[in-house]
Amino acid sequence: MKKIDRIIIVGFGSIAQALLPLLSENYDSEIIIFDKEIDATRKNIASEYSAILINNLITPNNFHSILSPLLNNNSFLLNLAVSVSSLALINLTQRFNTLYLDTCIEPWDYANHNNNHLKSNHSLRENLKQYAQTQTSTTTAIVGHGANPGFISILLKKAMLEMAQKNGIPDQPKTQSEWAKLSEHLELQVIQISERDTQISSKKRAPKSFICTWSVDGLITECLQPAELGWGSHEVDVPQNAKNNEYSLELIEQGRNVIVKSWSPNYLEFNAYLLTHNESLSIAEYLTLDTPSTPKYRPTVYYAYHPCDQTVDSMHLLCSGNEDQIESKEVMKDDIVSGIDELGIFLISKKYKSLWLGSNLSIGKARKMAKHNSATSLQVTSSIVAGMKWAEQNSESGVLESENLDWEYIYDFVEPYWQPIIIQETDWRPSCSDTLQFHSFRVYPKN
Repeated sequence: MKKIDRIIIVGFGSIAQALLPLLSENYDSEIIIFDKEIDATRKNIASEYSAILINNLITPNNFHSILSPLLNNNSFLLNLAVSVSSLALINLTQRFNTLYLDTCIEPWDYANHNNNHLKSNHSLRENLKQYAQTQTSTTTAIVGHGANPGFISILLKKAMLEMAQKNGIPDQPKTQSEWAKLSEHLELQVIQISERDTQISSKKRAPKSFICTWSVDGLITECLQPAELGWGSHEVDVPQNAKNNEYSLELIEQGRNVIVKSWSPNYLEFNAYLLTHNESLSIAEYLTLDTPSTPKYRPTVYYAYHPCDQTVDSMHLLCSGNEDQIESKEVMKDDIVSGIDELGIFLISKKYKSLWLGSNLSIGKARKMAKHNSATSLQVTSSIVAGMKWAEQNSESGVLESENLDWEYIYDFVEPYWQPIIIQETDWRPSCSDTLQFHSFRVYPKN
């Protein structure tokens, strides 16, 4: 087991700021943070936890010279920035036997210079997969391990076992193929990552301001990337102009323009945006039987997200397909006065009742658990620390995603932070007139 003496954080946005209280509870390590912007809030929070905050934008030209002197066998590098390449930082940490974790696969630049679209998550993930195949027994680097992507893949396994138990199916899968066979046995056709955020700010949103409860730049990128989903083996009708990428489907529409139906125990049925997310792809591939290109079985998997109402209002600023109308950006945190972030995995079976398993974490509970956190950030930061702890104990596991971690270990660490965790069966299914049909996935552009 590695002993971590130094934690290096790239990016000091709302998630990294919310992470410091949890790091202080679990580590007695030097913390060094790099960010392109330093304001009074960042300075105060860093000072509160004795972290060294350095004003420096990490770029392709300087990342090696800036980070290399800090990396060694007892360091842990956290990439929590937008547009700081996961692949580049992982390759660097491998050279110094330094542990690594990020919450999303990031490129240096999201622009796709071959066309007018931003890079897809499928292309980013495939590039990293190719690299990971050459790093099978090297220093552990965990990719895409926040709340979602990340802990949602842990909840997936718990939810599948809950559904199996409720329907009299005795199964204890261990390997990837065994989990895929259980998914087939449960006749799962659709798996949603279902999220309804109802947190409310006391501030009135300015007309040209984009606000949200986590990373503004991260959310804007997801809104402007092409909508993507894991593509099930039962699907027949491919949406017009969609690109089939073996185990996933890339739509021509941006995520902000694709609406789906979802359901949660507290909010019940709601409309949601189909935003591209790494877990939609990794879960779909993980639950594939046979090869990705010719699957015997694979469920359809996608992220159905309804952010808080003030964020939905902000998203109208993207109506031209870019950020040109945005004059300011702000993350809701201390100004949140009420609400919950209802986030879970939602299993829709052809044979059994649907099952939702996830968190109904409120802003009040989150603040009691950890300073500088909202319900949204605590779901992410608790999963980050759990991934770090697992990596310390499994320090030569190579480059891997959340589906390949010890799900019970991660769940036991995170569960107190996500409480209350709700498990609920329902007869709800999208009707034939809705955007998601029982046997086929359908989308329509948002007006």
